[in-house]
Amino acid sequence: MFACLVLQRGAVDALLTLIDEFSPHWERCDERTVLIPAYGLERLIGTPTDIAEAILRRAGALDIEVSLAIAGHPDTALLAAQNIEGITIIDAGREVEILGPLPLEILPTTLDVLDTLQRWGAETLADFAALPPLGIIERLGDEGGRLQALVEGRGTRPLRIARPPEDYTKEMHLDEPLSNSEPLLFVISGMVHDIVKRLASHGLAVSEFRGTFGTAHAMRIAFPVPVQEPLVILKQVQLDLEAHRPRRAISTVLVELQPTPPRVTQHGLFTPSAPEPAQLQTLLARLRAVAGADSVGSPELLDTHRPDAWRLRQDVLFAAGRVTADDDAAVHLSFRCFRPPLGARVAITPQHRPSRVEARGVSGRVVSVAGPWRTTGDWWRDTAWARDEWDVGLEDGALYRVYREHGTNEWFVEGAYD
Repeated sequence: MFACLVLQRGAVDALLTLIDEFSPHWERCDERTVLIPAYGLERLIGTPTDIAEAILRRAGALDIEVSLAIAGHPDTALLAAQNIEGITIIDAGREVEILGPLPLEILPTTLDVLDTLQRWGAETLADFAALPPLGIIERLGDEGGRLQALVEGRGTRPLRIARPPEDYTKEMHLDEPLSNSEPLLFVISGMVHDIVKRLASHGLAVSEFRGTFGTAHAMRIAFPVPVQEPLVILKQVQLDLEAHRPRRAISTVLVELQPTPPRVTQHGLFTPSAPEPAQLQTLLARLRAVAGADSVGSPELLDTHRPDAWRLRQDVLFAAGRVTADDDAAVHLSFRCFRPPLGARVAITPQHRPSRVEARGVSGRVVSVAGPWRTTGDWWRDTAWARDEWDVGLEDGALYRVYREHGTNEWFVEGAYD
């Protein structure tokens, strides 16, 4: 049994206050229409008539007017409340009797279906209910069967419960200011466990941790995947506190966890196991604490023509790509950079082309050469470059890229082709 309330006069906030007093769960159909389950109210209030009168008395106390319908199917109650003023109690089996005089146009369906029904001569819900069910399904499909079940009050469906927005934050004012990170972490731990427990009860996980400690220290930790383990969050907080210790004593702690749907994964039987993203992020945080934040990250190519231009992106975990084989594709060589490039001695021909290369681990006569390719750029910065490049093949079959710096006239072996 379900009750539908349609606000006719008054404030919407008062309507929400009214339904909260009768049920913690409700479905918001539109701005002024709400559905609530009424089957639990029978033991508290009495018959459907008693329930309707209790709701109307409370509505009068809140200075609002509502149309109210109670029926066994939520959509039947919705149809009655939106089109019949006052109180409508629809007992089981009396749906067509009460809803029958209503016009066909109130059915929640498309204009094409309504046009088809009107061409068949149906003008009211009673006319529609009188049509043979098999004929309706044969001509209108599942939509026709759904509409007839709605008019006759058949079938069930769960309410689409409207959950009020949750604020997953917690604030604590300390009796005595804290200047040490260990007792501060103990306080944060209790707050994180409480919020994560609330998130788990709502079927949610954590995408980001935000902390404000006093007025001079703030923390933000984004997780690569949704996290549901408090210990994973607290380990990240601990490492951040060790790397950035608060400079002042802390008297107020504010913790906020950003909610997100949980992560569901299915591992393959024959797929090699990879480290969990949350564990990998903890490992990266440990490495930053040892090597420095600028030394840990994911390599990213820069949008420039400067040779070997790249940087480390912080707090980025890239998903692994997939390599597909193509028998018809051309074979491409991979280039293996030497970092730093190898200083070299290069003999050149009268045509200014490399004829022999000598470097650490590289030695031989040049039997094939391509180039030169002159590159230059960033002349207005400290990273300015200008050089001539050649690809050379040595007599032992190895392929290398060599280049000569314009400013110093020095030669280098940049890398090898594999």
